Amino acid sequence: MSLSEAILAGFGITQDDVRQFSSSNVGLHGVDVGRLSQFLLAQLTSACKHRTLNTFVVTDVIQNLEGVRSRPNAPKPRPFNGEALRGLWKVHFVDASFLLQNILNEWSLPSDRSRKFEELCRRVARDEASNPSPHGWQGRLAHELVIGGYRRRAAKQRLTGEWLVFGIHEQKNVYLALCSHTNSPEEDSALYEDLLRLCGEEFPDVFIAGGG
Repeated sequence: MSLSEAILAGFGITQDDVRQFSSSNVGLHGVDVGRLSQFLLAQLTSACKHRTLNTFVVTDVIQNLEGVRSRPNAPKPRPFNGEALRGLWKVHFVDASFLLQNILNEWSLPSDRSRKFEELCRRVARDEASNPSPHGWQGRLAHELVIGGYRRRAAKQRLTGEWLVFGIHEQKNVYLALCSHTNSPEEDSALYEDLLRLCGEEFPDVFIAGGG
């Protein structure tokens, strides 16, 4: 199955780009590319070509799940709980492009109900008064906000990212797509319909158990 020209154009790639990525990308070494959907391959090809995502954060996860290469502290796959996506699985991945969102999440920005950022500013002011930084309070605040915030979130293992969604057929993983997190049954249903539309013809068996 090949993706439509409209979908490929939307990704800014060609079918030749997909074939080249699939056959030569080192991150897919040892992986049965036939169990990656054409849509997922298009997503990865586009990300690699346009440098919107480090594709190795995804292919490392796939290689780990396939037993090609073991990764320390690799993310654990989990089945979807909701009825709409029943039978499908997700595994989390994080990329540098998600840095800003993780910082915003750590300091609950923007939110009128959280005082985390105000508390950070007060702490920086106290530290600057007792032990001035060579870079001034602005440099101290920027460091604590960005570097400190990211480290805090990582230490709590709460880094946000996206999902690699896959199904299982005949005891083998079938990798479908990279997807944003869903937060409601309605979003689960919309995601299922998108996956079915984009990958259902190619891998109908992985959707048989799905709730729809």
